[in-house]
Amino acid sequence: MDRMSHEDDSSEPRAAGGLALVAVVDDDEAVRTLVARVLTGYDVRTFDRPQAALRAFADGVRPQLIVSDVQMPGMNGFELHAEVRRIAPLRSVPFVYLTAMADRDSLRRGMVQGADDYLTKPFTPDELRQAVAVRLARLETLSDPVAARFEIISLGGLALAVGGTRLSWEARKVVTLLLFLLDRGGRAPASAVRRELWSGPSGDNHLHVLVSRLRKTLLEHGRAGVADDHAWLELDLPVRWDVTAFEAAADNAAVGGREAIEAAIATYGGEFLAGFEGPWVEARRAELESRYLDLLEAAVDAAPEGPERRRASMRFADYLDLV
Repeated sequence: MDRMSHEDDSSEPRAAGGLALVAVVDDDEAVRTLVARVLTGYDVRTFDRPQAALRAFADGVRPQLIVSDVQMPGMNGFELHAEVRRIAPLRSVPFVYLTAMADRDSLRRGMVQGADDYLTKPFTPDELRQAVAVRLARLETLSDPVAARFEIISLGGLALAVGGTRLSWEARKVVTLLLFLLDRGGRAPASAVRRELWSGPSGDNHLHVLVSRLRKTLLEHGRAGVADDHAWLELDLPVRWDVTAFEAAADNAAVGGREAIEAAIATYGGEFLAGFEGPWVEARRAELESRYLDLLEAAVDAAPEGPERRRASMRFADYLDLV
């Protein structure tokens, strides 16, 4: 491992100056040096191979974001990504690929695996800086111990937190029930919950068990129950959900200009509840992807003729190939 900005192996998530910690994994020394120089506003730790990065993570190094090459000896970036997701404190850490592998199959594999971004070499400094800044901005509120609100990330990853403390859940349907009730204003007929959350038959007992598990997830921050043949949810704190933030940005883009469109695109973190199943999840996912696709198309129309229009067109075409 080589270090570009600090000489210690501190396990603290941020450097003494409060800079976000970014781990860069690439077997090419020139790329590591370039990335560290581009990301001067961060505490950058570089690793020349995935195994060295994993040892550091096991020893307590906690990056806020990971930038990784794909083709590396011994272990590739896809395999590193899978190993990182097995480390509980790093499951929600943004993972950005920076690679020369620009073929569609590699791009598709990275996105299916849950990558937060996939940049191809050669890249511009602005592209890398923007990718890192956007992903860290989405994660920032989750690490804010002062924020007295319920934070939910469900686009391109999954995290629930209150005031910087992450919440856990016993089953995926617990999260689905939470988000379904939020989407319905905190109350929905029990029959609708069973119909929308389960693909097959389900009874009252299934719902009661699920509500009980949701109460365990909420701890002292809220309540849930079933009464008068309705499931209900009450939270004691304001909620910031990335889905509603994206939809608000998309609404603003409809009446704004090019900057509003690009801001809305940046707000979309990725596939909604990736890996989850159920009628409501699948319908909501399709709806959000459709809105994102509309934004990508609008960005093409709004871009001036020349290189910017070509980049917007390529982004639109690449996404069409993924869905």
